Amino acid sequence: MRKFYWFAALAFTALIFYNSSLPAPDSNEMSYFFVKLVAGINSFLDKPMPLPAMNHIIRKTAHFTEYFIQALLICNAFQEGTIERKESHGYILLLSLMTAMFDEYIQLFSPGRSGQVTDIMLDFSGGVTGWLGFQLWKWMK
Repeated sequence: MRKFYWFAALAFTALIFYNSSLPAPDSNEMSYFFVKLVAGINSFLDKPMPLPAMNHIIRKTAHFTEYFIQALLICNAFQEGTIERKESHGYILLLSLMTAMFDEYIQLFSPGRSGQVTDIMLDFSGGVTGWLGFQLWKWMK
């Protein structure tokens, strides 16, 4: 089962990097698919929000969520490995941080996109939250 989680973590990381390589218009188009979906729900709830503001919120939430999921996959991969549990914590967090940094680096070369330190911090906070959630879940078992 461990090999499955390593494969899933690697595939998910590749998806993160692919999304970063998309030019700004393509990335915005993908975001606006979700913006329109949420806007429809908001109009049903009679809670309108300007689309650009909603797009910003959805994009930042996606950053956090991607790294949250990645951290959970990496935690599961390390769970049954040969590395000591305490030692694996550092590797998990380092992988999350390195992915976030490389993700933003890729965006520097994507047309219309930019790499931002604040996005690295947001990405890494998603990874830390995923790691903490996994640790709490293991502790409660």
